[in-house]
Amino acid sequence: MNDLVHPTRILIVDDEPYICEVLVEILNEENYNVESANSGKTALEKFSSSSYDLVLLDIGMPVMSGIEVLKNLQKLDPTITVIMATAQRDIKTVVEAIKIGAEDYILKPFNDITIIKTAVQKALKLKAVKDENRYLKDRLKKELKSHSIIGNSVEIQKLLKMVQKIAPLNTSVLITGDTGTGKELIARAIHQYSARSDRKFISINCGGIPETLLESTLFGYEKGAFTGAYKQTKGVFEDARGGTLFLDEIAETSPALQIRFLRVLQEKNFQRVGGTDYIQSDVRIVSATNCDLMKAVNAGDFREDLFYRLNVISLNIPPLKNRQDDIPLLVKYFIEKYTSIHNKTIKGTEKVVMKALSDYSWPGNIRELENVIERAIALAEHDQLSLVDLPNTILSDTHNQPEHGPYTLFSEAKEHFEKDFLLAALKRNGWNISRTAREIKLPRQNFYQKMNKYNISRH
Repeated sequence: MNDLVHPTRILIVDDEPYICEVLVEILNEENYNVESANSGKTALEKFSSSSYDLVLLDIGMPVMSGIEVLKNLQKLDPTITVIMATAQRDIKTVVEAIKIGAEDYILKPFNDITIIKTAVQKALKLKAVKDENRYLKDRLKKELKSHSIIGNSVEIQKLLKMVQKIAPLNTSVLITGDTGTGKELIARAIHQYSARSDRKFISINCGGIPETLLESTLFGYEKGAFTGAYKQTKGVFEDARGGTLFLDEIAETSPALQIRFLRVLQEKNFQRVGGTDYIQSDVRIVSATNCDLMKAVNAGDFREDLFYRLNVISLNIPPLKNRQDDIPLLVKYFIEKYTSIHNKTIKGTEKVVMKALSDYSWPGNIRELENVIERAIALAEHDQLSLVDLPNTILSDTHNQPEHGPYTLFSEAKEHFEKDFLLAALKRNGWNISRTAREIKLPRQNFYQKMNKYNISRH
Protein backbone atom coordinates (compact mmCIF):
# COMPACT_ATOMS: atom_id res chain seq x y z
CA MET A 1 0.00 0.00 0.00
CA ASN A 2 1.22 3.51 -0.81
CA ASP A 3 1.63 6.08 1.92
CA LEU A 4 -1.23 8.43 2.65
CA VAL A 5 -0.62 11.52 0.54
CA HIS A 6 -2.01 14.95 -0.11
CA PRO A 7 0.99 16.98 -1.37
CA THR A 8 0.90 20.66 -2.20
CA ARG A 9 1.34 21.07 -5.96
CA ILE A 10 3.58 23.85 -7.30
CA LEU A 11 4.27 24.90 -10.91
CA ILE A 12 7.60 26.62 -11.74
CA VAL A 13 7.52 28.78 -14.89
CA ASP A 14 10.86 30.08 -16.22
CA ASP A 15 12.45 30.12 -19.71
CA GLU A 16 15.83 29.07 -18.28
CA PRO A 17 15.86 25.24 -17.81
CA TYR A 18 18.66 25.39 -15.24
CA ILE A 19 16.66 27.70 -12.95
CA CYS A 20 13.65 25.38 -13.25
CA GLU A 21 15.81 22.38 -12.29
CA VAL A 22 17.23 24.18 -9.24
CA LEU A 23 13.85 25.38 -8.01
CA VAL A 24 12.27 21.96 -8.51
CA GLU A 25 15.06 20.36 -6.48
CA ILE A 26 14.84 22.95 -3.68
CA LEU A 27 11.07 22.69 -3.30
CA ASN A 28 10.95 18.90 -3.68
CA GLU A 29 13.16 18.76 -0.59
CA GLU A 30 10.31 20.54 1.24
CA ASN A 31 7.93 17.66 0.28
CA TYR A 32 6.06 19.69 -2.33
CA ASN A 33 4.96 18.09 -5.60
CA VAL A 34 6.75 20.33 -8.11
CA GLU A 35 6.52 20.56 -11.91
CA SER A 36 8.07 23.04 -14.33
CA ALA A 37 7.37 24.75 -17.66
CA ASN A 38 9.90 26.59 -19.86
CA SER A 39 7.39 28.90 -21.56
CA GLY A 40 4.13 30.69 -20.90
CA LYS A 41 2.35 28.54 -23.49
CA THR A 42 3.49 25.29 -21.83
CA ALA A 43 2.58 26.66 -18.39
CA LEU A 44 -0.99 27.48 -19.47
CA GLU A 45 -1.38 24.05 -21.08
CA LYS A 46 -0.25 22.37 -17.85
CA PHE A 47 -2.47 24.61 -15.73
CA SER A 48 -5.49 23.86 -17.93
CA SER A 49 -5.06 20.10 -17.58
CA SER A 50 -4.12 19.84 -13.89
CA SER A 51 -4.60 21.60 -10.57
CA TYR A 52 -1.92 23.55 -8.67
CA ASP A 53 -1.85 25.27 -5.31
CA LEU A 54 0.83 27.80 -6.24
CA VAL A 55 2.67 29.10 -9.31
CA LEU A 56 6.20 30.55 -9.16
CA LEU A 57 6.32 32.70 -12.31
CA ASP A 58 9.22 34.52 -13.98
CA ILE A 59 8.33 37.99 -15.27
CA GLY A 60 10.98 38.42 -17.97
CA MET A 61 10.19 35.62 -20.44
CA PRO A 62 10.27 35.93 -24.25
CA VAL A 63 7.24 35.42 -26.55
CA MET A 64 4.72 35.48 -23.69
CA SER A 65 5.73 37.65 -20.73
CA GLY A 66 5.07 36.77 -17.12
CA ILE A 67 2.41 39.50 -16.97
CA GLU A 68 0.55 37.92 -19.91
CA VAL A 69 0.78 34.48 -18.28
CA LEU A 70 -0.50 35.91 -14.98
CA LYS A 71 -3.53 37.46 -16.70
CA ASN A 72 -4.37 34.14 -18.38
CA LEU A 73 -3.91 32.23 -15.11
CA GLN A 74 -6.34 34.63 -13.44
CA LYS A 75 -8.92 33.89 -16.16
CA LEU A 76 -8.53 30.13 -15.66
CA ASP A 77 -8.64 30.36 -11.85
CA PRO A 78 -9.18 33.75 -10.13
CA THR A 79 -8.18 32.21 -6.77
CA ILE A 80 -4.75 30.90 -7.85
CA THR A 81 -1.76 31.98 -5.74
CA VAL A 82 1.17 33.35 -7.79
CA ILE A 83 4.66 34.47 -6.73
CA MET A 84 6.56 36.53 -9.35
CA ALA A 85 10.30 36.08 -9.87
CA THR A 86 12.04 39.19 -11.19
CA ALA A 87 15.34 40.98 -11.62
CA GLN A 88 15.89 44.22 -9.68
CA ARG A 89 15.33 46.33 -12.81
CA ASP A 90 11.76 45.01 -13.26
CA ILE A 91 10.32 46.34 -9.97
CA LYS A 92 7.82 48.57 -11.82
CA THR A 93 6.51 45.51 -13.59
CA VAL A 94 6.20 43.73 -10.24
CA VAL A 95 3.92 46.51 -9.01
CA GLU A 96 1.72 45.91 -12.05
CA ALA A 97 1.70 42.16 -11.31
CA ILE A 98 0.65 42.75 -7.71
CA LYS A 99 -2.23 44.93 -8.92
CA ILE A 100 -3.35 42.17 -11.28
CA GLY A 101 -3.37 39.62 -8.47
CA ALA A 102 0.11 38.24 -7.76
CA GLU A 103 0.61 37.40 -4.09
CA ASP A 104 4.31 38.21 -3.68
CA TYR A 105 7.64 38.47 -5.53
CA ILE A 106 11.22 37.32 -5.08
CA LEU A 107 14.35 38.83 -6.65
CA LYS A 108 16.70 37.09 -9.08
CA PRO A 109 19.37 35.81 -8.98
CA PHE A 110 18.46 33.35 -6.21
CA ASN A 111 21.43 33.72 -3.90
CA ASP A 112 19.64 32.59 -0.75
CA ILE A 113 17.37 29.54 -1.02
CA THR A 114 15.90 30.32 2.42
CA ILE A 115 14.19 33.36 0.87
CA ILE A 116 12.51 31.12 -1.72
CA LYS A 117 11.33 28.60 0.87
CA THR A 118 10.04 31.33 3.18
CA ALA A 119 8.15 33.10 0.37
CA VAL A 120 6.46 29.84 -0.67
CA GLN A 121 5.49 28.94 2.91
CA LYS A 122 4.12 32.43 3.52
CA ALA A 123 2.08 32.42 0.30
CA LEU A 124 0.63 28.96 1.00
CA LYS A 125 -0.39 29.95 4.54
CA LEU A 126 -2.07 33.07 3.19
CA LYS A 127 -3.82 30.97 0.54
CA ALA A 128 -5.18 28.64 3.23
CA VAL A 129 -6.58 31.61 5.16
CA LYS A 130 -8.15 33.10 2.03
CA ASP A 131 -9.68 29.75 1.04
CA GLU A 132 -11.17 29.36 4.50
CA ASN A 133 -12.53 32.92 4.53
CA ARG A 134 -14.04 32.41 1.09
CA TYR A 135 -15.73 29.23 2.26
CA LEU A 136 -17.05 30.85 5.46
CA LYS A 137 -18.50 33.77 3.49
CA ASP A 138 -20.21 31.39 1.07
CA ARG A 139 -21.53 29.33 3.97
CA LEU A 140 -22.85 32.43 5.71
CA LYS A 141 -24.70 33.49 2.56
CA LYS A 142 -26.30 30.05 2.29
CA GLU A 143 -27.27 30.01 5.96
CA LEU A 144 -28.87 33.43 5.69
CA LYS A 145 -30.97 32.12 2.80
CA SER A 146 -31.98 28.93 4.60
CA HIS A 147 -34.40 28.77 7.53
CA SER A 148 -33.72 27.17 10.89
CA ILE A 149 -35.61 24.22 12.32
CA ILE A 150 -39.03 25.52 13.31
CA GLY A 151 -41.33 23.77 15.75
CA ASN A 152 -42.52 23.69 19.36
CA SER A 153 -44.03 20.22 19.22
CA VAL A 154 -42.81 17.64 21.72
CA GLU A 155 -41.38 15.51 18.88
CA ILE A 156 -39.24 18.31 17.45
CA GLN A 157 -38.00 19.49 20.84
CA LYS A 158 -36.88 15.93 21.68
CA LEU A 159 -35.14 15.73 18.31
CA LEU A 160 -33.29 19.02 18.82
CA LYS A 161 -32.11 17.95 22.29
CA MET A 162 -30.77 14.76 20.76
CA VAL A 163 -29.00 16.75 18.04
CA GLN A 164 -27.24 18.92 20.63
CA LYS A 165 -26.25 15.81 22.57
CA ILE A 166 -24.70 13.87 19.69
CA ALA A 167 -23.26 16.78 17.66
CA PRO A 168 -19.96 17.01 19.64
CA LEU A 169 -19.32 13.29 19.09
CA ASN A 170 -17.30 12.28 16.04
CA THR A 171 -19.49 9.32 15.11
CA SER A 172 -21.54 8.53 12.03
CA VAL A 173 -25.23 9.46 12.13
CA LEU A 174 -28.10 8.01 10.11
CA ILE A 175 -31.16 10.24 9.71
CA THR A 176 -34.43 8.63 8.67
CA GLY A 177 -37.71 10.23 7.74
CA ASP A 178 -40.14 10.80 4.90
CA THR A 179 -39.24 12.98 1.93
CA GLY A 180 -39.56 16.67 2.74
CA THR A 181 -39.29 16.36 6.53
CA GLY A 182 -36.04 18.33 6.70
CA LYS A 183 -33.31 15.70 6.98
CA GLU A 184 -30.68 18.04 5.55
CA LEU A 185 -31.61 20.75 8.06
CA ILE A 186 -31.00 18.28 10.89
CA ALA A 187 -27.67 17.27 9.32
CA ARG A 188 -26.65 20.95 9.11
CA ALA A 189 -27.64 21.43 12.76
CA ILE A 190 -25.42 18.49 13.76
CA HIS A 191 -22.53 20.10 11.87
CA GLN A 192 -23.13 23.56 13.35
CA TYR A 193 -23.15 22.23 16.93
CA SER A 194 -20.01 20.11 16.35
CA ALA A 195 -16.30 20.86 16.69
CA ARG A 196 -16.18 20.79 12.88
CA SER A 197 -18.49 23.80 12.49
CA ASP A 198 -15.71 26.06 11.21
CA ARG A 199 -15.02 23.69 8.32
CA LYS A 200 -17.11 22.70 5.30
CA PHE A 201 -20.54 21.05 5.24
CA ILE A 202 -21.12 19.40 1.86
CA SER A 203 -24.40 17.78 0.84
CA ILE A 204 -24.64 15.11 -1.88
CA ASN A 205 -27.85 13.51 -3.15
CA CYS A 206 -26.77 9.94 -3.93
CA GLY A 207 -30.04 9.15 -5.69
CA GLY A 208 -29.99 12.12 -8.02
CA ILE A 209 -26.58 11.54 -9.68
CA PRO A 210 -25.71 8.72 -12.14
CA GLU A 211 -23.44 6.09 -10.57
CA THR A 212 -20.31 6.83 -12.64
CA LEU A 213 -20.62 10.57 -12.05
CA LEU A 214 -21.39 10.03 -8.35
CA GLU A 215 -18.18 8.04 -7.84
CA SER A 216 -15.99 10.77 -9.36
CA THR A 217 -17.96 13.47 -7.49
CA LEU A 218 -17.30 11.73 -4.18
CA PHE A 219 -13.71 10.57 -4.63
CA GLY A 220 -12.35 12.80 -7.40
CA TYR A 221 -10.39 11.54 -10.39
CA GLU A 222 -6.97 11.60 -12.01
CA LYS A 223 -6.24 13.10 -15.41
CA GLY A 224 -7.07 10.55 -18.11
CA ALA A 225 -9.14 8.33 -15.79
CA PHE A 226 -11.99 8.44 -18.30
CA THR A 227 -13.10 10.34 -21.40
CA GLY A 228 -13.34 14.01 -20.50
CA ALA A 229 -11.01 13.78 -17.48
CA TYR A 230 -8.66 16.50 -18.71
CA LYS A 231 -7.20 17.42 -15.34
CA GLN A 232 -6.83 16.01 -11.86
CA THR A 233 -9.92 16.92 -9.83
CA LYS A 234 -10.67 16.64 -6.13
CA GLY A 235 -13.83 14.93 -4.89
CA VAL A 236 -16.00 15.99 -1.98
CA PHE A 237 -14.22 13.61 0.42
CA GLU A 238 -11.13 15.78 -0.08
CA ASP A 239 -13.02 19.06 -0.29
CA ALA A 240 -14.82 18.41 3.00
CA ARG A 241 -11.59 17.58 4.84
CA GLY A 242 -12.07 18.33 8.53
CA GLY A 243 -15.79 18.97 8.04
CA THR A 244 -19.03 17.05 7.51
CA LEU A 245 -20.26 15.15 4.47
CA PHE A 246 -24.03 14.64 4.20
CA LEU A 247 -25.01 11.69 1.99
CA ASP A 248 -28.71 11.89 1.24
CA GLU A 249 -30.63 8.92 -0.20
CA ILE A 250 -27.80 6.58 0.79
CA ALA A 251 -30.02 3.56 0.03
CA GLU A 252 -29.85 4.37 -3.69
CA THR A 253 -26.10 3.66 -3.96
CA SER A 254 -24.79 0.69 -5.95
CA PRO A 255 -23.03 -2.33 -4.36
CA ALA A 256 -19.70 -1.11 -5.77
CA LEU A 257 -20.07 2.32 -4.17
CA GLN A 258 -21.19 0.75 -0.90
CA ILE A 259 -17.89 -1.14 -0.80
CA ARG A 260 -15.98 2.11 -1.34
CA PHE A 261 -17.96 3.82 1.44
CA LEU A 262 -17.17 0.93 3.76
CA ARG A 263 -13.45 1.27 3.07
CA VAL A 264 -13.46 4.98 3.83
CA LEU A 265 -15.26 4.39 7.12
CA GLN A 266 -12.97 1.50 8.11
CA GLU A 267 -9.57 2.55 6.76
CA LYS A 268 -10.02 6.36 6.78
CA ASN A 269 -8.52 6.62 3.28
CA PHE A 270 -9.53 6.33 -0.37
CA GLN A 271 -8.22 6.56 -3.94
CA ARG A 272 -9.32 8.93 -6.67
CA VAL A 273 -10.89 7.29 -9.72
CA GLY A 274 -7.99 6.13 -11.88
CA GLY A 275 -5.50 6.82 -9.07
CA THR A 276 -3.08 4.63 -7.12
CA ASP A 277 -2.23 6.86 -4.16
CA TYR A 278 -4.23 6.59 -0.96
CA ILE A 279 -5.56 9.90 0.35
CA GLN A 280 -6.35 10.36 4.00
CA SER A 281 -10.00 10.99 4.86
CA ASP A 282 -11.03 13.21 7.76
CA VAL A 283 -14.76 13.80 7.42
CA ARG A 284 -17.76 13.06 9.58
CA ILE A 285 -20.38 11.09 7.67
CA VAL A 286 -24.04 11.95 8.20
CA SER A 287 -26.32 9.92 5.93
CA ALA A 288 -30.05 9.93 5.34
CA THR A 289 -32.76 7.80 3.80
CA ASN A 290 -36.53 7.79 3.44
CA CYS A 291 -36.74 3.99 3.34
CA ASP A 292 -36.23 1.18 5.86
CA LEU A 293 -32.53 0.34 5.48
CA MET A 294 -32.85 -2.81 7.57
CA LYS A 295 -35.42 -4.15 5.10
CA ALA A 296 -33.05 -3.25 2.28
CA VAL A 297 -30.32 -5.24 4.07
CA ASN A 298 -32.61 -8.25 4.46
CA ALA A 299 -33.57 -7.99 0.78
CA GLY A 300 -29.91 -7.97 -0.25
CA ASP A 301 -30.05 -4.43 -1.63
CA PHE A 302 -27.78 -2.86 1.01
CA ARG A 303 -24.63 -4.14 2.72
CA GLU A 304 -25.18 -5.14 6.34
CA ASP A 305 -21.63 -4.18 7.42
CA LEU A 306 -22.05 -0.70 5.89
CA PHE A 307 -25.44 -0.30 7.55
CA TYR A 308 -23.92 -0.80 11.00
CA ARG A 309 -21.05 1.58 10.19
CA LEU A 310 -23.49 4.33 9.17
CA ASN A 311 -26.06 3.63 11.88
CA VAL A 312 -23.88 4.25 14.95
CA ILE A 313 -26.46 6.85 16.02
CA SER A 314 -29.88 7.10 14.39
CA LEU A 315 -32.36 9.96 14.36
CA ASN A 316 -35.89 9.76 13.03
CA ILE A 317 -37.74 12.89 11.90
CA PRO A 318 -41.52 12.62 12.40
CA PRO A 319 -43.75 13.44 9.41
CA LEU A 320 -45.62 16.75 9.43
CA LYS A 321 -48.97 14.97 9.90
CA ASN A 322 -47.71 13.97 13.38
CA ARG A 323 -46.67 17.56 14.19
CA GLN A 324 -49.89 19.50 13.74
CA ASP A 325 -48.91 21.90 16.52
CA ASP A 326 -46.01 23.10 14.35
CA ILE A 327 -48.13 23.92 11.29
CA PRO A 328 -49.21 27.46 12.39
CA LEU A 329 -45.55 28.36 13.16
CA LEU A 330 -44.38 27.04 9.81
CA VAL A 331 -47.18 28.83 7.95
CA LYS A 332 -46.28 32.10 9.69
CA TYR A 333 -42.62 31.67 8.78
CA PHE A 334 -43.32 30.89 5.11
CA ILE A 335 -45.76 33.80 4.80
CA GLU A 336 -43.09 36.19 6.09
CA LYS A 337 -40.49 34.65 3.79
CA TYR A 338 -42.50 34.75 0.56
CA THR A 339 -44.29 38.06 1.09
CA SER A 340 -40.81 39.57 1.20
CA ILE A 341 -39.62 37.65 -1.87
CA HIS A 342 -42.73 38.44 -3.95
CA ASN A 343 -43.14 41.97 -2.57
CA LYS A 344 -46.70 41.41 -1.37
CA THR A 345 -48.54 42.37 1.80
CA ILE A 346 -50.09 39.30 3.42
CA LYS A 347 -50.99 39.63 7.11
CA GLY A 348 -52.01 36.02 7.70
CA THR A 349 -54.71 33.50 6.84
CA GLU A 350 -58.45 33.19 7.32
CA LYS A 351 -59.37 30.76 10.13
CA VAL A 352 -60.85 28.27 7.67
CA VAL A 353 -57.53 28.23 5.78
CA MET A 354 -55.54 27.33 8.88
CA LYS A 355 -58.09 24.58 9.63
CA ALA A 356 -57.73 23.21 6.09
CA LEU A 357 -53.95 23.24 6.38
CA SER A 358 -54.09 21.52 9.78
CA ASP A 359 -56.52 18.85 8.54
CA TYR A 360 -54.45 17.97 5.47
CA SER A 361 -52.25 14.84 5.65
CA TRP A 362 -49.15 16.48 4.04
CA PRO A 363 -47.62 13.52 2.17
CA GLY A 364 -44.87 15.88 0.95
CA ASN A 365 -44.29 17.18 4.49
CA ILE A 366 -42.66 20.59 5.10
CA ARG A 367 -41.47 20.90 1.51
CA GLU A 368 -45.05 20.55 0.28
CA LEU A 369 -46.32 23.06 2.87
CA GLU A 370 -43.71 25.59 1.74
CA ASN A 371 -44.73 25.15 -1.90
CA VAL A 372 -48.42 25.54 -1.04
CA ILE A 373 -47.82 28.78 0.90
CA GLU A 374 -45.61 30.26 -1.84
CA ARG A 375 -48.26 29.43 -4.45
CA ALA A 376 -51.01 30.91 -2.28
CA ILE A 377 -49.09 34.15 -1.78
CA ALA A 378 -48.41 34.42 -5.51
CA LEU A 379 -52.14 34.04 -6.27
CA ALA A 380 -53.59 36.00 -3.33
CA GLU A 381 -55.57 39.15 -4.15
CA HIS A 382 -56.23 40.20 -0.54
CA ASP A 383 -54.16 40.72 2.58
CA GLN A 384 -55.24 37.36 4.02
CA LEU A 385 -54.92 33.94 2.41
CA SER A 386 -58.31 32.36 1.65
CA LEU A 387 -59.50 28.93 0.49
CA VAL A 388 -59.48 30.00 -3.15
CA ASP A 389 -55.72 30.49 -2.86
CA LEU A 390 -55.17 26.83 -1.93
CA PRO A 391 -54.69 24.02 -4.49
CA ASN A 392 -57.40 21.39 -5.01
CA THR A 393 -55.24 18.72 -3.38
CA ILE A 394 -55.58 20.49 -0.05
CA LEU A 395 -59.32 21.05 -0.38
CA SER A 396 -60.07 17.51 -1.56
CA ASP A 397 -58.27 16.06 1.45
CA THR A 398 -60.37 18.08 3.92
CA HIS A 399 -64.00 18.86 4.63
CA ASN A 400 -63.64 22.04 2.54
CA GLN A 401 -64.00 20.16 -0.75
CA PRO A 402 -66.25 21.89 -3.33
CA GLU A 403 -69.63 20.22 -4.05
CA HIS A 404 -68.70 19.31 -7.64
CA GLY A 405 -65.75 17.17 -6.43
CA PRO A 406 -61.98 17.56 -6.69
CA TYR A 407 -61.52 16.53 -10.34
CA THR A 408 -63.32 18.69 -12.88
CA LEU A 409 -60.72 18.49 -15.66
CA PHE A 410 -59.33 15.55 -17.64
CA SER A 411 -55.78 16.66 -16.80
CA GLU A 412 -56.55 16.46 -13.06
CA ALA A 413 -58.05 12.97 -13.40
CA LYS A 414 -55.03 11.84 -15.42
CA GLU A 415 -52.62 13.10 -12.77
CA HIS A 416 -54.68 11.37 -10.07
CA PHE A 417 -54.42 8.06 -11.98
CA GLU A 418 -50.67 8.48 -12.56
CA LYS A 419 -50.01 9.15 -8.88
CA ASP A 420 -52.03 6.07 -7.83
CA PHE A 421 -50.20 3.95 -10.42
CA LEU A 422 -46.77 5.01 -9.08
CA LEU A 423 -47.81 4.46 -5.46
CA ALA A 424 -49.07 0.95 -6.24
CA ALA A 425 -45.81 0.08 -8.04
CA LEU A 426 -43.73 1.37 -5.12
CA LYS A 427 -45.71 -0.69 -2.62
CA ARG A 428 -45.28 -3.84 -4.74
CA ASN A 429 -41.52 -3.34 -4.65
CA GLY A 430 -41.23 -2.46 -0.99
CA TRP A 431 -40.54 1.20 -1.81
CA ASN A 432 -37.29 0.31 -3.55
CA ILE A 433 -37.09 3.11 -6.11
CA SER A 434 -34.51 1.53 -8.43
CA ARG A 435 -36.41 -1.77 -8.61
CA THR A 436 -39.74 0.01 -9.15
CA ALA A 437 -38.34 2.15 -11.96
CA ARG A 438 -37.00 -0.95 -13.71
CA GLU A 439 -40.32 -2.78 -13.36
CA ILE A 440 -42.43 -0.02 -14.94
CA LYS A 441 -39.65 0.80 -17.47
CA LEU A 442 -39.27 4.42 -16.41
CA PRO A 443 -35.76 5.98 -16.11
CA ARG A 444 -34.87 6.55 -12.48
CA GLN A 445 -34.35 10.30 -12.98
CA ASN A 446 -37.84 10.57 -14.51
CA PHE A 447 -39.21 8.52 -11.64
CA TYR A 448 -37.79 11.00 -9.11
CA GLN A 449 -39.30 13.89 -11.07
CA LYS A 450 -42.72 12.21 -10.92
CA MET A 451 -42.35 11.62 -7.18
CA ASN A 452 -41.49 15.26 -6.61
CA LYS A 453 -44.36 16.40 -8.87
CA TYR A 454 -46.95 14.41 -6.92
CA ASN A 455 -45.25 14.79 -3.51
CA ILE A 456 -44.97 11.00 -3.17
CA SER A 457 -43.16 9.78 -0.09
CA ARG A 458 -43.29 6.79 2.19
CA HIS A 459 -45.53 7.39 5.23
